[in-house]
Amino acid sequence: MRYTSEREMIIQEIYSSDGHFNVDHLFLKIRKRNPLSKIAKTSIYRSIPYFLDAGILRESIAEAGQVIYERTLGHFDHDHFRCVGCGKLVEFYSQELEAAQKKICQKEKFKVLWRTNVINGYCPECTEKEGPVFRNQKHEGNT
Repeated sequence: MRYTSEREMIIQEIYSSDGHFNVDHLFLKIRKRNPLSKIAKTSIYRSIPYFLDAGILRESIAEAGQVIYERTLGHFDHDHFRCVGCGKLVEFYSQELEAAQKKICQKEKFKVLWRTNVINGYCPECTEKEGPVFRNQKHEGNT
């Protein structure tokens, strides 16, 4: 990958903040931090595959045609809760879940490169907004 000042700006922005982002969000953060920059979204879109191949970035969640990314360096494997009400994304780690996944992969002789799990539902705030009837409802797929 050829070094460019735009790619350096992109990497600096990715690693200066924690959390998840999409290309639009990353673009806006770069422009806000570097208002005189003439970086274009296409530069970010062209750079992402290189960063994925280099292992410094990974796709975290894909939804409705939009990919959410997260940095890899300094991050460990984890899973996500995603609130379908407000869109909040919360990372969590479960040793039991990781062990179960490893056991299944070994049984199936599946070589894992990385894992991404997303549990969709309602966060406590959105559940509380909906009231007691909502909180006590049985939703299909609940365990």
